[in-house]
This record gives sequence, structure tokens and C-alpha cells, in this order.
Amino acid sequence: MSALKTEFAGDRGDLFQLAFRTGLLTVVTFGLYRFWQTTRFRRWYWSSVRPGGTPMEYTGTGQEKLIGFLFAIILLAIYLALFNALAMLAAIFTSQGASAFLIYGLTLAPLSLIPIIFVARYRARRYILSRSRWRGIRFAMSPGAWGYAWRACLYGLLVLLSFGLLLPLRTFQLEKYLTDRSWFGTARFTQFGHFGQLYGPVIPFLLCLYGTVAMMVYGVLNSNWRQIGTDPNGMPLFDVSGTTWPFLAIYPAGLLILLFAAYYRVASFRIMASMKTLGDGLEFDIHPRTRSLVRIHILGGILTGVASGLAAALILALAFGVMAAVGVTSSDLAENPPVTLIVLTSAMAVMLILVFYNVFRQLFLTFPMVRHVAETLEIHEPELLETIRQRDREDTRDAGGFADALDVGAAF
Repeated sequence: MSALKTEFAGDRGDLFQLAFRTGLLTVVTFGLYRFWQTTRFRRWYWSSVRPGGTPMEYTGTGQEKLIGFLFAIILLAIYLALFNALAMLAAIFTSQGASAFLIYGLTLAPLSLIPIIFVARYRARRYILSRSRWRGIRFAMSPGAWGYAWRACLYGLLVLLSFGLLLPLRTFQLEKYLTDRSWFGTARFTQFGHFGQLYGPVIPFLLCLYGTVAMMVYGVLNSNWRQIGTDPNGMPLFDVSGTTWPFLAIYPAGLLILLFAAYYRVASFRIMASMKTLGDGLEFDIHPRTRSLVRIHILGGILTGVASGLAAALILALAFGVMAAVGVTSSDLAENPPVTLIVLTSAMAVMLILVFYNVFRQLFLTFPMVRHVAETLEIHEPELLETIRQRDREDTRDAGGFADALDVGAAF
């Protein structure tokens, strides 16, 4: 069986220059350039991933993303205004007053955004696919954002009611919904398999989760809680004696839950990717290693933190040096602080620190993770690619703007 392997041609030096340069432009433009920054990141990563030696292409633009973001902000503002108006009317008709309106607004408004978040994720994925090409053929995704949203909410509720037992069902059905509506040219992707195949990877996560909950319940029931007073806000303070080991074990247990959750996410992705087909039978094989991804995440997080900390120290030292150069001494800061200079210098220092944090995160986290996943991709029966034809360019007006506005589902 013939197969196309995938190369990753990206270089960290080039990525550093791109991340630093676009980061500075984002700071100078007070965040406006971030739409172009995201676009340039995508173009760089797409061109670095080369199945069969042919690079991917990303054709989206920063202008599209900016217009889509503004469009999404306007619609979200109208949506929340209407929701709050309905909450106010409900408070008036039930004669519960302004306090009830505040309760409705503060508690129900965030909940009302949950389906919008899933809509945003779907539309962001659709936009990214519509602007992605390989071998000159466009990817695409059929409309269906609201169908995805109500399914995500329904399956999420089932997961809660089943205490997590139906998590594989949610994972599989949502991925199948996304896959079955995705296209490469005139060929459609299809997700085969069954959610029962995901129970193997999820069992360690569920056992650890149930064990942690049982441990905490045991600790609460077998401990002595004695109130010893109240804090300045009037909340009661307790002294706990008796069985306290479960409360100490919560930290390693929480770490295990995170590790098993990462294992499930990678393993389920690998299993479902192996059961995808394109068109008349073109198959994929992608096998990222959980141990490698966890190691990249841990080591990359440490390196990002250390490098960002060193950069922050140098930037703060430079900021104090600038103030000293213009004649601001420590006694001036204490007796008659130049507020304007301090605010401007501090703001620039904070923005530069964020720039360097993003640069190091790209270098030590995103870059190695994308490279590892990309290099495990194989395409089987590649001769079937010759039967696929081009499709028309789709107009996705929001350009992932809702995902940008809600800060969800936007890659890189």
C-alpha cells in the first residue's frame, strides 16, 4: 500500500523573527495588527506542513478578519442588549425589582453565550478550511453552525447527567458532525467508527476523577468542622481536624486528572483520525504520541516561563533606566511621582513583556507540537487524489470574527 508521508519544513529562527516583528507591530497599533499577525502565523505554519513534499497554503487576509471581528462585535452587542432587555421585562412583570434584574443579567447572560461559543467555533473552523489549500485544491465546510451548537449543548448535558460516562459519545458525535461536513475539493470527508472505541482511553480519566471525588467526600464526612470565627467579609472560618489526608492528596490527584485528560484527548484524536476517509476511499493515519506531547507541554511551559521572566527583568531594568535618564530619581518617585511618565513607561513595559511571552510560547510550545503532530501524518492510497477536482471559493463573511470576539476556537 502506497503512502505519502508529511514533512515539516519550519525553522525556529524564522518563526522568532516573525513572532517578534508582528508582536511589535501589534503593540505599536494598540492591538489592531493582531488580525494580520494571526494571518501571517497561519501562512507560515501552513507552508511548513508538507504532505508528500507539497506545502499547504493559507489564503486568508487580515482585512477579512478585522471586518469579521467588527461585524461579530456589533451582533454580540445587539444580542446581549436584547437579552438584558428581556431580563428587565421579566423582573418588571414578576414585580421582583432591579435586584432580580441584576441577578438575571449576571447569571443568565453568560449562560446565554454558551451556544454562541459553539457557533463561533464551528464558523471559525469553516473559515480556516475555506482559506486552506493543498495541491491547488481548496478545503471547505458546509453550513451547520447552529446544528453543531445545539448538539454540543445536548451532549454536554448528557455528559453531566451521566457523571462523565457519555463523554466518548459527545467526543465522537461532535467530531463526526464536523468531519462529515468537511470537503477537499469535490471529495467529502467521512467519519467511520463508533463511540464505544473511545472508552479504552477514557477509563483512566474517569477512574481518577471518580476516585478523587470519592476521596473528597470521604474527607468531608470524616472530618470535624468547628467554626472559629468569621473573616472581615463576614464569611465563617472553620478549623478542620480528624481525617485531613484527602485534602492534601487533592494536588497530586488533580495533576493525574489533567494528565489522563490529555491522554484521552490525544488518543481519541488518533483513533478518530484513523477512521476518517476522503472521497472514494483515501485514508489517513496520524499517530501523535501522548508522552511526547505532554513532555513538550511541560518542558515548553517551563522554558516559556523562564525566558519570559528573564525578558521581563531586562525590560523593567530598561524602564527604570529610561526614567533615570530623564532625571527621575527614587526620591522623586516617592515624593512627587511623574504619573504620566510612569503610566506610559509601565504600559510599554507590560506590552513588551507580553510580546516576548507570545514569542517564547510560539517557539517552545506551538512550534514543537505542530511539528510533532504534522510529522506523524500519512496519506494512504494517494493515487485517488487525481480524481478530486477544484471547488468554488466560499464566502464566509464573519471570517472567524465571533471566535476572535469570544476568544475561542481561533488557531494560533
